[in-house]
Amino acid sequence: MFIDEGNEFIFTNEFAACIQKTDNYYVIATREGIPSLPYSVNEIYGIRNSGKYGELKQTYQEFYHLYNVEDYRKNIKPYQILTEDSNSGYQFFKTVSGRKGIECKSAEGKSNIFAVASEYMKQEQAQSLVIIADGAAFGSEMEKITNLIRGHQEIVLYLPESFEWLILKANLIEDKEISLVLNAPEDYIESEKYFSWERFFTAFLIQKTRDSYLRYAKKELNSSYLNEKIRERILDVIERIELD
Repeated sequence: MFIDEGNEFIFTNEFAACIQKTDNYYVIATREGIPSLPYSVNEIYGIRNSGKYGELKQTYQEFYHLYNVEDYRKNIKPYQILTEDSNSGYQFFKTVSGRKGIECKSAEGKSNIFAVASEYMKQEQAQSLVIIADGAAFGSEMEKITNLIRGHQEIVLYLPESFEWLILKANLIEDKEISLVLNAPEDYIESEKYFSWERFFTAFLIQKTRDSYLRYAKKELNSSYLNEKIRERILDVIERIELD
């Protein structure tokens, strides 16, 4: 379904609730972020004129990724870490960073990250800050955050698909299906069932660890993930950020 810009209903919670259980794909043309929808930072595109044909001056359009996540990563040893929420991901990073004397704070939701980061950077002694959020659902916040980063080179943005994706990527579980899914998630994720890829990876990890010592729960981190060897395997997936 294609929705042209100018349709204000796309910003309502009613619209988000309406499309949540559908099996459609939506292409929405807008200049603004849509906070009510959990869309990926990798699925935001710009449109530009790319050429002309003869005297008729017919133009064609080219889609391009508006944000390249790699542009916002760099080698860094953070002074503080800011996570999106207070669930298992925050609990993991708080424990890991605490071992190194690095402060870890939760923004209590993706929509609060900009405000919390802005206040932090106003401090006279503000130092390097790493923002960790779920790239699979962070699209609506990208414009504000990238504008903030341009003004503060000491801010680094790290956007894995989700914390659950990091665990799956760490090869902690011997299961061939995991590799297949990670290599081509779009072939396995049913949009009618999962409103975002973040929700899929959470359900997938819970399923794959249900009967093991790595049993995963979203709200409370299983202490097994803080075991030294397991912890290092997860951190190895995180490039350029020195946490351990």
